This record gives sequence, C-alpha cells and structure tokens, in this order.
Amino acid sequence: MLVRATRTASAFTLRALFYGGLFLFVVIVHLAITGALREFGWNGGLALTASGGVVLALVLLLVNLADWIRGWVEERREMQRVRLRLPSGPCCVVWRAPEAPEDEEEGEGGMPWEPAGPIRARYPRSARRLGVEGMAIVEFEVGANGRAKNINCVDAWPSDVFYTAAKEALTLARFQPKYDVHVRFGASYKMPFVFRIEGSTKLKEPGRRARPYNPTLHKASEAVKKLRRAG
Repeated sequence: MLVRATRTASAFTLRALFYGGLFLFVVIVHLAITGALREFGWNGGLALTASGGVVLALVLLLVNLADWIRGWVEERREMQRVRLRLPSGPCCVVWRAPEAPEDEEEGEGGMPWEPAGPIRARYPRSARRLGVEGMAIVEFEVGANGRAKNINCVDAWPSDVFYTAAKEALTLARFQPKYDVHVRFGASYKMPFVFRIEGSTKLKEPGRRARPYNPTLHKASEAVKKLRRAG
C-alpha cells in the first residue's frame, strides 16, 4: 500500500509570510498612533517621531518574541525527533515489491480477503515535516467480523512511527472474502505500507539515505542481532 503526502511549506515561505504580516502591522499601528497623537494636539513632526519610536519598540519586541518561540519550537521538535528515533534530515525509501504468484489464490502468500473500502493511513506528522520517507510491513489476522486482529510489526524503517500509522489504518479497515474463495480463520497475512512524499524525487538531493528492502538481508540482520545479544 502506497501512502503519499505533500511537502510542507518551506522555511523561506513562512519567513516571507511573517515579515509581510509584520509590515502590515507596522503601517497600521504607525498610522493609528500618529492620528491619535495629532488629535491630542501634537504637531506633525513630533507625532511622527513619537509614533516611529513606539513602532520600533514594538517591532523589536515582536521579532525577539518570534525568535524565542521559534527556538522553543525547534527544541521541542528535536526532543520529539530523538524520542521517535527519526533521522535528522530528509531520507528516501526504495521499495521493490515481491513478485506475486501467477494465481494469487493458489499461491502460498495469497490472501483470500480484500479490503471492503480504501485503507487510509495517515502520514506521520513529524516524519513529513522532516522530509523522511519510510515503510512498514505488518502481519495480521482477519477475524470473523472482517476486522484485523493480532497486528504485529515485521519490519519498520527508519522509525516505528510508520508501523504505528500502518497499525492504526489496519485497525480501522474492514475486509471481506474474495468471490468464490474459501477463507481460513487463524491464518496470518502480511501487508507492506510504503510512505512517500510527493515531489521528493524531483529534489537535487533525493535523500540522505536510501534502502531497498530485501527479505533475505532482513533475516540475516536479525540473526546477527540475536547472536550479538546472546554474546
């Protein structure tokens, strides 16, 4: 299953919007203060000078406040990134789907169930903001009510947030038996979820890392990890 997400607005765009709004705020406040001072009997030059000083103080205050808020938000996001074990920069995922058997119903990996509707997975917000693509392979069973149960993670890269999104999507999905196919309850099935960001392949630097999923290499790496833990 392919999950797509659009790229978020760039920092340059957000900065341009901030300074555009700040310019409008300065003009409105400057005119309002100047008009109020003139009503109190201040002459034109003195009113403009005093209004300019007040506006300058407000601008400095707002800019410093915006810098503090941006630093606080970046610190919170960095803490969240470390907690979720996400890469610090963009990375792409390369997925090569396994070849399906000629007769899916007779193949060992055939799934006698089909989704009753579209399976909608939400792209993890933190990963989308960082430009991180990923994938998750989920193993599950289908109960008599057509709902997925006993959902387990087979593999997730580069963070478990993609498995969490895939698990949430499967929990809300509903399956129905394929036409003229006998279903066996208790059998487990695997479903891959690939999370891609629209436009990432058009960038000059497509990503910091790229990883093709290979089941054999995955099993070998798991075996190496077990040997290390045992040692």
